[in-house]
Amino acid sequence: MAWLHLWLGLASGIIVVIVSLTGCIYVFENEIKDFIEDWRFVKPQKEAFLLPSQLVSIADKKMKDKKATSVTFGTKDEAAIVGYFVEKKEEGERGGPGEKGEQKRGERKKDLAQNNEKAKSELKPQGKPGEKGKGKEKKGKGGRRQGTFISVYMNPYTGEVLNVKTFSRGDSPDFFRWILNGHRALWLPYDIGRPIVGVAVLIFVVLLISGIVLWWPTKWIKSIIDKSFKIKWDASFKRVNYDMHNVFGFYSCIFLFFIAVTGLVWSFGWWSKSLYWVTSGGKPLTENRESPKSDTTNVKEFNITTADKVLLNLRKENPQAAGIMISIPGKPADPIGAFVYKQKHTFYNMDRYSFDQQSLKEISIKTPFSGKYIEANIPDKIRRMNYDIHVGSVLGLTGKIIAFLASLISASLPITGFIIWWGKQKFGKKKPAAKPKVASKAIPAPKLKNPAEQEITA
Repeated sequence: MAWLHLWLGLASGIIVVIVSLTGCIYVFENEIKDFIEDWRFVKPQKEAFLLPSQLVSIADKKMKDKKATSVTFGTKDEAAIVGYFVEKKEEGERGGPGEKGEQKRGERKKDLAQNNEKAKSELKPQGKPGEKGKGKEKKGKGGRRQGTFISVYMNPYTGEVLNVKTFSRGDSPDFFRWILNGHRALWLPYDIGRPIVGVAVLIFVVLLISGIVLWWPTKWIKSIIDKSFKIKWDASFKRVNYDMHNVFGFYSCIFLFFIAVTGLVWSFGWWSKSLYWVTSGGKPLTENRESPKSDTTNVKEFNITTADKVLLNLRKENPQAAGIMISIPGKPADPIGAFVYKQKHTFYNMDRYSFDQQSLKEISIKTPFSGKYIEANIPDKIRRMNYDIHVGSVLGLTGKIIAFLASLISASLPITGFIIWWGKQKFGKKKPAAKPKVASKAIPAPKLKNPAEQEITA
């Protein structure tokens, strides 16, 4: 077990350090952005918010030839966001007259990131308060979105445009997107980096198990128990380093196990299915990749005021909601999507709806992520929690702090482990020459000639 722990640790150590450190930073993305991006907030007023149709009308004039794909409202002190998505043209595709800024759109996926059971979408959910309503779009190689996201931050009371934020993966991503790219793919192309990270995390799970085996006290007596649970800070550097690896590894093990297990859901489809199979008691994961469809037998031009009705109905049903996102259909078959967030920066307990764009009849689709959270069965609730468990937000701010500290310890384990291994090596040191053995000379016994001499000698 020690041999396995050593060599697996050496093989995956650098990757574990990178993934852990980027994870530490990413945990508090929303809190950091709330602190430094003042355009995300407005002064609360007694007046009601403007309706989606009103905000879209103002934003469309600002964006000229682009069409909005979503509108998201937060709490009374948060800016509303009108989202746009400009799809990247395929090579050789040309836009004719009137097509500028309204390029051909592929099939529009409405699942949030943590809702993608095949782990082909973003780690972070889309359309959430604070980074809301970026729209739906065609997915390219590896299931990644191809195109430009534009978020227009607006005062929900007056319609004033506060800021326009553009994001495209190919052009200078912002700091947290850069951190996420390192966390998920080591800043390599996703089809190369993601499997590497996945294998390293899988190895890390084995390291956690073997580490507990090695940590386990041989005897449960005070002197041995103290070495397993306490760090002797006044000891030598080698002893302190060993204790940090041994003790910190034990205390963080259970948290790191859940972080690693939930992270693997985005790396391997077989892991995602297996995890659901285990939590559901042997039931297969329902993989309905089709988006809900509106009735196209009686098609009329979509009227955006229909989205106003959806928002008003959801607000009436969810007066305490932390945020509501409404997606705007781009094609006759597209439904109106709606996401109701129960808590700020928490996504597992959100409710997800799809409505026919003409009749507003709710369209149900069988996946673990559709409908109301409270009505979901236990395995579906666990699957919805996957992202929030991974970043610790399932326990609120306390959980995020735990996830941050656990990830920080995770980054230190390969380093302290390497120092332990390195300290045991004797590189460049010559073994002392063995001293020549000197054979001892035996003293021969005197030869006795006859019995008389023997008697005298005696």
